Amino acid sequence: MEITSTIQLYEKFKSRLEAVSGECYRVKTAKEAGDLVSKVLQQKGVQNVALLNSPISQNGNFANQLGEVGIAVKTDHFREITPNAHAGISQVNYAIAELGTLVQADADANVDQRLCSTLVPIHVALVSTSKLISTLTETMATLHRLPEIPGFVGLITGPSRTSDIERVLTIGVHGPKQLVVVFVDELVEGVA
Repeated sequence: MEITSTIQLYEKFKSRLEAVSGECYRVKTAKEAGDLVSKVLQQKGVQNVALLNSPISQNGNFANQLGEVGIAVKTDHFREITPNAHAGISQVNYAIAELGTLVQADADANVDQRLCSTLVPIHVALVSTSKLISTLTETMATLHRLPEIPGFVGLITGPSRTSDIERVLTIGVHGPKQLVVVFVDELVEGVA
């Protein structure tokens, strides 16, 4: 079996994600992730975000960093705020290099996570670089080795796309028009 380095896995993931119009970045620390996300969202003209608190966003102090660049941050009541939020920020459990796909896995269907990742025009997905897995097969094996098999597993590959309306490709009909993925190398306590 060939051992693939983290750099090779990241480059493969990035290539696959960019092929479906996603954006991909990698930083060393959660603080750098907060700085990067603030800058990217500011450049996109985002004025407010739905931030699902996670180990990376809390360790990187995202709420304060976004506030410092004039972006309003909401961290609760997601059913009410996500329909009008310009972006949603959540942390995903895994990333699959061969597909450029993100994996959300939870004991139950975490409604807040799904709202922050699907009901907004821009989804910013945070992921620990240590959770980058080579193949879908390895990812499924990883999920089956968890103490409790997740009741909900969601796979995200790029911005929402459909071509079911007269076979014309349309972006963002059933989910975000933009997907921004930020890998964080720093091991943050509490990352699933």
